This record gives sequence, C-alpha cells and structure tokens, in this order.
Amino acid sequence: MKVAILGAPQTGKTQLRLALSEALLAQNLWLDITDTAPVEELKPQDVVLLCGLDLGPVSEIQNQMDQTLRASLSQTGLSFQVVYGSGPQRLENALFCIGRHASHSAKQMTRPEQPMRWSGPCETCGDGDCEHRLFTQLIKP
Repeated sequence: MKVAILGAPQTGKTQLRLALSEALLAQNLWLDITDTAPVEELKPQDVVLLCGLDLGPVSEIQNQMDQTLRASLSQTGLSFQVVYGSGPQRLENALFCIGRHASHSAKQMTRPEQPMRWSGPCETCGDGDCEHRLFTQLIKP
C-alpha cells in the first residue's frame, strides 16, 4: 500500500511526509510514503491524503492547484481524505486516515475515545417518553 500526500504549494506536504515516516517507523510500520506521485499513477488501494489550505493565507495559485488536484482525483475515481491541522494535530489526523485504510495497523492509529458528554438528568434521556414527562412537568403551572 502506498500513501500519497498531495497538496498545493506551501501546504506542508513535505513536512507531513517526514513526520509520517518517522511516526510509522516508531511503530514498526513500513509504508511507501510519497509527496511527489502524479495522480495518474495512483491506484484505488492507495491512501491519498490531500493537505488542506489551512496553514496561512491562501494565494490564488494555491487555490487553483487545490481545485485542480480535487478535480483530477474525482475524475480518476480515487477516494481521498483532506488533512487539516498544524504540527502534531495534522500528523494525528493523517495517522487516523491511514489507520482507517490499513486494517493491520488500525489499532495503533485509532483516535482516543472522546469523553462521554452529559446526557441530562437521567440515564434514559434519549427515550422519547422520558423527555415527554420531563417537559410536561416543566410546563405544568
């Protein structure tokens, strides 16, 4: 499996390639990671990451290149995921995207579970009858 990192100029694709290589090496995972692969050479089984335009002011050239890359990927029928964030956050997002495609390494690249949010005054607040009783009591004079 190949991991192709695409992006307009100045979107951090080379930095992401280096950080991914280091992170995967630390996990003893060996994947072919490139930031120079032409869209035409990519295969459906490849993981395609497109660097988002969120690292600073976006120039017209960056915007045009981003739109061209998205159109090329759509025309070839390749699925891709856009990676946002800076530094560790972008790396974490990229690892999560790769983990979704690489079943053998999915456990190593999953995101931590989010803490459970408060669900209301009782454990069954998702129950329609419970909500009805609660709101009926609130509007009683």
